[in-house]
This record gives sequence, C-alpha cells and structure tokens, in this order.
Amino acid sequence: MHADLIKLFDLGGRVAIVTGSSRGLGRAIAKGFARAGAAVVISSRKLDACQQTVAEIEADGGRALAVAVNMGDPASGRELVDAAVGAFGRLDIVVNNAATVLDRPLDRVDVETFNGAFGTNLLSPFLLVEAARPHLQAGGQGAIINILSIAKDSGTPDRYYYPPIKAALAQATRSMAVELGPLGIRVNAISPGTFRTDMVTKAYSDEVLAERRDTNPLRKIGDPDELVGPALLLASDAGSMITGTVLTVDAGATA
Repeated sequence: MHADLIKLFDLGGRVAIVTGSSRGLGRAIAKGFARAGAAVVISSRKLDACQQTVAEIEADGGRALAVAVNMGDPASGRELVDAAVGAFGRLDIVVNNAATVLDRPLDRVDVETFNGAFGTNLLSPFLLVEAARPHLQAGGQGAIINILSIAKDSGTPDRYYYPPIKAALAQATRSMAVELGPLGIRVNAISPGTFRTDMVTKAYSDEVLAERRDTNPLRKIGDPDELVGPALLLASDAGSMITGTVLTVDAGATA
C-alpha cells in the first residue's frame, strides 16, 4: 500500500478510550487501535481482565492503561478522561462500547431495571462525551464512535430495554455530530450484526447462530477483528469527512 494511504489510517500520537474493552468487540477495537499507533485506555468492571488486555497490547509493542470502572456510575466518564489525560497527556478518540444486555418483556418492565439499563447504555455515553469534549476539541482530531446494534432496526417482542436504547443512541449520534462538528469533533456509530463474542455464544445456541449465518447474504458470523477496519476508518483521518453516520456492519443481514 502506498505510504500516503497508510498514513490516513495511522493513529500514532493519539489517545483513545474504549469502554467495555476487556473482551469482545471492544477488546478487538482497542487492540486494533493500539496496532495503528494509539495509546489506549482499557476499561471494564474487572481490573484483572483489563490488565490482561493491556499486557497483550504491550507485548505487541503498544501502549495501554487499565482502568476498572462501572459505567453505571455517573462519575465513571470523568474518571476515565482524567486517567487518559493523566497518563498520556491528551485524548483524541472515545469509543462508547460498554453495555448491559439486561432486557425485559413489557409485563416485567420496572423502574429499577429500566433506570439501570438506560443509565449504563445511554446516559453513561453522554457523560463520557461531555467530560471528553474539551480534550477532543483541543487535539484537533477528535472522534467519537458509539457502538449500536442492528436490534434497533426491527420490532423485537420481549425486549423493551436494549433495542430502544440503541435506537436512542443512534439518534443521539446524529445530534452530537451536529453539535460537536463546529468544534472539530466527528461523531459516528457502528451498528454490528452477529459477531462471535463470548456474550453472543452464551446467549444463543449453535443452531440459532447457524440460522443467522445461513440467512445473511455473506453466509457468515463475524469475527470481532472484522470490526476493527470500520472502527479505524471512523477514528482516523481516512474518515475525515464522515460524521453523523451510522455504519452497519452485519454481513448484509439488514439489506
């Protein structure tokens, strides 16, 4: 590849926070960003899992910091930003990936679980973005990526938390793009289909996964590393004209 093209995807000198990055899609994105040159803050509830991911990044020659936070805590966004800037001196990229998959059918919706699900999955990205805003603006290359789900695109009986939350975050992505664009901050989202993560393989049987594989145009279930390319596009200078966009990565399942 021509050197100028490679430079478009280079994250050297930039710093990224990736929430929910000790496993699954978040872990793949964080490791991919580190390979592209970014210093990465790895966060999840479990410090040992974060440290394991950091060790893998450092063994590969990258830089990373482990920070254990509960994204249901309103103070977590500020804590992550302070840790990133304290360790690496700046902040350029925020990936809102952490989520709880807690769900309820309509007849079991209650105030406590509703507030918990919406707080972690929707309010916490808002608070993290607001805490990060001045740093993203100062660096001149600010990029925010919100991780959604194709579950937001169709009626899903018995699921009255997760799909509506992701639909709301898609709308918020567009609003953030309009508000933060004049500050030089791009805001986009990725809407993944079915990827082979621990969460997915625990939630669905092999038969269900085979059905999903056989009914999408590419006839495949995604590997987490296959989300790195789309995320790198939206985080890097290669995506310098892209904001307010929801990029669907689902093997054509919603085509």
